[in-house]
Amino acid sequence: MRQFWPLTIILVIALCAVFFSKQDDAVSITPIATPQRIISIAPSITEMAFAIGLDDKIVGVSDYCDYPAKAEKLPKIGGFINPNIEAIVNLKPDLVLLYSSSGKLKSRLDSLGIPSLSISSTSLEDIKQSIDKIGEATGHQSQAKQVLSKFEQQITRVQDKVATKSRPSVLVVMGHSKNSGNVSTIFVAGHHDFYNDLITLAGGKNAFTNTTLKTGTLSPEGILSLNPDIVIDMFPEPDDHNYDLDKVRQQWQSLSQINAVKNKQVHIIEEDYATIPGPRLGLLLKQMAQLIHPELDWQTP
Repeated sequence: MRQFWPLTIILVIALCAVFFSKQDDAVSITPIATPQRIISIAPSITEMAFAIGLDDKIVGVSDYCDYPAKAEKLPKIGGFINPNIEAIVNLKPDLVLLYSSSGKLKSRLDSLGIPSLSISSTSLEDIKQSIDKIGEATGHQSQAKQVLSKFEQQITRVQDKVATKSRPSVLVVMGHSKNSGNVSTIFVAGHHDFYNDLITLAGGKNAFTNTTLKTGTLSPEGILSLNPDIVIDMFPEPDDHNYDLDKVRQQWQSLSQINAVKNKQVHIIEEDYATIPGPRLGLLLKQMAQLIHPELDWQTP
């Protein structure tokens, strides 16, 4: 995956998926009974497709798809914001998997007679429904159910662990404005995305209290006023960002008045799945729960 974060993840969560979340996630143009040549327009969709066993039917992916490793070697069709229509047509797809927000691309595919399936990945429920819909559209219903069953088991294990615990306030950070010395503007999870769902399932409560904004933008003063108990700063894998994480840690120390800094509860998660709303969010959920409730025994089932 290229160095497109944090801009892309913010656009996906804050703009595309949320603003168009009311659109129908439907198949446009009836595909053949079992699609054989599938294109995915985004990393999260690609992960869903591979997870349900569509490896040998995916013929093209976006420029940013690099998981699993096989996806990185597939033909590229541009980004989900600026897809290359010619590249898509040349691959002769019988199904294109895209976001509900990709209205312009969907209309263009319709005009070319290319079937498409629009999905959403705003919330955890959206993600689960999307896996199910891809499975149904491709004849991989049983594989999709297996993936969803594993996902639900991961969720249940965490929920059972944290059920009786108090809920500290948790600020999930999705992006930073670069600043040489101190924490400057940050972008945080609101109450309408999968991060908020993960905070709740992991036994915390979202420190960002505004329930109307899709994504929060906070100044240092705004962070101080929220005074989160825990900060979880999300980064993708090292190749996908150019932040010096040691400097990021030092910057957080400039906010020594907040509980998270005073109690050494500022955590950085740097994983390739940390910013991808896909089937590996079960891993992120457990990781977050361990940070929010370190007092629990996470070694036993």
